[in-house]
Amino acid sequence: MISNLEARVIGWIEYKNINDGGKRWREYRLKTKFGERWLSIDDVYKEYSLSWPDNSVRGRIGPEWHQVDKGRQVVTACGGDVDVEGGDAADFVEFEDASEDNILSVETWDDGTEFSKGVYLDLEDIRVVGYEKPKATVPSGLKGSLLSIGFTILIIVLGLLSELPAPAKKISKYLQSGNYYEYVTSITGNEKQKANVYRYKLRDATTDVVAKDIINGIEGNTESVTQENDESDGTVAIVTKREYCLIYHPENEHDTVYVQISKRLYNYTSDNAPYRSSSATTNWYRRHYYSSSFTKDSSSYKRTASPYSMYKGDTIHNIGNGYFDSYSNSIRQSSIRARKSSEGGLGGGK
Repeated sequence: MISNLEARVIGWIEYKNINDGGKRWREYRLKTKFGERWLSIDDVYKEYSLSWPDNSVRGRIGPEWHQVDKGRQVVTACGGDVDVEGGDAADFVEFEDASEDNILSVETWDDGTEFSKGVYLDLEDIRVVGYEKPKATVPSGLKGSLLSIGFTILIIVLGLLSELPAPAKKISKYLQSGNYYEYVTSITGNEKQKANVYRYKLRDATTDVVAKDIINGIEGNTESVTQENDESDGTVAIVTKREYCLIYHPENEHDTVYVQISKRLYNYTSDNAPYRSSSATTNWYRRHYYSSSFTKDSSSYKRTASPYSMYKGDTIHNIGNGYFDSYSNSIRQSSIRARKSSEGGLGGGK
């Protein structure tokens, strides 16, 4: 049964990564019925996670984990019940599994090594429901994400099954469960990654119609939505935090729409042509991935080779080119308002 996890903030730490331009993020120590948990808020990369100590790992990191980040974190500020002080530092390495939902972290401090496991959250999974009068220095709050409030905060992390949150809304899950999509084939790439291809069942559909259906299906949770109107017959690319979706007409079949969905690691490690795509669609797809996602993905997968590291082709400057991004934002805001009206309480960002 899916249930909520109530958590009380008992301390906080602000870090900067001296190996990544001084990027800063904040972690909150939580008291829950399951014991200690840590809520990480990274507003630079829009990443949020919940983790817990797991010393059973003890350095035995299996092949199911791939490294996504590393650096040296330095404590720049802290408060409450935490065992650090300003200037303390640790080397860290972060890993993800193949689902890119689960994370594993290793921190090496002067007095020992700490291991933790966790899961990614969506911002809407985090909800402030109350606070107590501060008894110590007041932190600045969860910058850009939650309320600027007092020191002791009551947080509910929504959608938890025991300890793990329900999966974020994914295009791949929507396509698998949707009534209008039929699985066609898979394309295997490098690093054991693959892309799945679906056919939209209704004939004479346009890429616009399919794009809107998918955007509605994931409640507007997109990073960018871009359409090519000149060369590739209305091809649309939807980029989310973890996935890349291409909506296109197969070559010489203008009454059929295909949807290719993959984790962004697939696109980063492989530049295969989409299934049965025209040369114009293939060229636009490669230009779009490079322009929209490669820079960010190269930071996430910095130890993984990519054919795009040698890319010399044209780029696209109007990523998120107007209408579809606006449409996605309107769907997302409508979904948030609907949840607030049905759930009550205080929402993040207010």
